This record gives sequence, structure tokens and C-alpha cells, in this order.
Amino acid sequence: MSGRDKNIRREIMLKLDPEEKYKGKCLLPLLGKPVMQWVVDELVQSEYVEGIYSLGVSREDIDFGDQVEYVPVDFFADLSEKWLAGYEYLKAQGKEFDDYVICMADTPGMTIEKIEEFFEQLTKMEGYDFILSLVPYELSKKWFPDAGRVTGNFRDYHIFPGEMLTYSAYAITEGKKIFDDISRLRRKRSFWAVAWYVFRNPRTWCKMLKIVFKIAKLADAIRVLEIAFNMKMGYIFIDDLGFGLDMDVPQNYEQLEEYMKKTKLAGKKN
Repeated sequence: MSGRDKNIRREIMLKLDPEEKYKGKCLLPLLGKPVMQWVVDELVQSEYVEGIYSLGVSREDIDFGDQVEYVPVDFFADLSEKWLAGYEYLKAQGKEFDDYVICMADTPGMTIEKIEEFFEQLTKMEGYDFILSLVPYELSKKWFPDAGRVTGNFRDYHIFPGEMLTYSAYAITEGKKIFDDISRLRRKRSFWAVAWYVFRNPRTWCKMLKIVFKIAKLADAIRVLEIAFNMKMGYIFIDDLGFGLDMDVPQNYEQLEEYMKKTKLAGKKN
């Protein structure tokens, strides 16, 4: 999945692409090939992947041949619109599944080994509407102490989001307004903007107070989301920085260059 706000060009693109050559950050060149190419090159190796479907960029933007199918959806569409377009595209082909895996296109540090690990854990989880991947924050802090990533700091875990997640058909079709609202509020990069949205449901108050006073465990936060969204939610830990190292600000690009040279490209000839 890829895309951006239609009327706002983020700082990362203003700095790295001042001439506006590229439609989005996933098309920026990185160590010899487009950012998104790094992601696709890993996904095609997975025995768990039935197919790869692009939600955002078109074949005119980047041509992956028969490795990728392109879902007709606006690059600037909201996240939930893209999920729904993907769901309806597959449904029209007679491909209806219990769950759909979304992989972000701006995470070139991902490796096939960790993608397989995500799927292996996923096969053991049934009946969930939303499953997100989580990466231990200490990995980011170890590599890039000043990364400034948005994290969740709980009594038992300090984590930040990974870049693969899973939605059920129910979550995609029935949760559109909720995910649109949360996506809009997240753009403010404020915990309180999202917190007040969730706080509207009185059943969340007890656990939300734990979060506010920083005594909550990760399970408390998950339960709050389940109550607020009326969905069963879960998570998968992936102990690998590359699984969550995306590009939101200019310094992330430089971090990815450094990280990939020392991991994915280590020992390879240029």
C-alpha cells in the first residue's frame, strides 16, 4: 500500500524531491532501486503470498511485470478506500478470504525471513478482525537514539508499529468510518486526539485512565481498542528493526541507507 495526502506534500518529499519527479516516497531511489522495489523483491519470495496487489501506485508509476497486480484506486485516496478497493477487486475475481495482509510500500529494510515469521505466527491466530505487528523500541534506540519515533510505552512493553498488518473482511467493510477517523486524527501526531475519540465510550474509561497515568500494560490498550471499535484485535511481535523502519521524515531516509548497508547489503559487491 502506498499514497499520500493530495493537498499536502510532506517534509521528506520537499527535501528529497524538490523538483517533484516522484509521485510518492515509495518511488524514491534508494541504494540503486526504488524504495518499493526493495519491498516487492522480498514479498515475491514468500511461499505464503498468494499474490501481490498494489493499492496506490499504478503500472505507469512503476512496472513490476507479472509480479504485481494493480488495483484501480486513486493514489491519493484514504487508507480505508484503498483497503475496500482491494477487497472488492479480489472479490470480483472470486478470491474471498478471512483475512487480508497489508504491507506498506516504504519499508525497504524488510527481509523475507521476518516476513515468513509474521505469516507463521499469523497462521496460529484465528477469528481476529485486526492484527498489527509490533517492534521493540529498544532496537530503534540502539541503532538510532535520536529517531524520535511514535511509540507505545506500556508497563510491560515499549514498542512501535511494524509495517505489516491484517484486516478481516468485516473490519474492511464495516470499519471504514472508524479507520478514516483514526487516520485523520493521527495526522495531528497527538496521543490526546486519538484518546478523546476512544474515550467517548464509557466502557473504555477504566483502562484509558491506566493509559493516561502510564500504568497500563499492552493488553489494556488492546482491550480499549476492542471495546471502542467492536472488533477482536491482536498483535504479533517481530524482533527486527527493518520490519518497522519506514520513511516519514527526511532523517528516516538516511537511517535506512545506513541500516541497509550494514544488514541487507553487508558482504555484497556494489
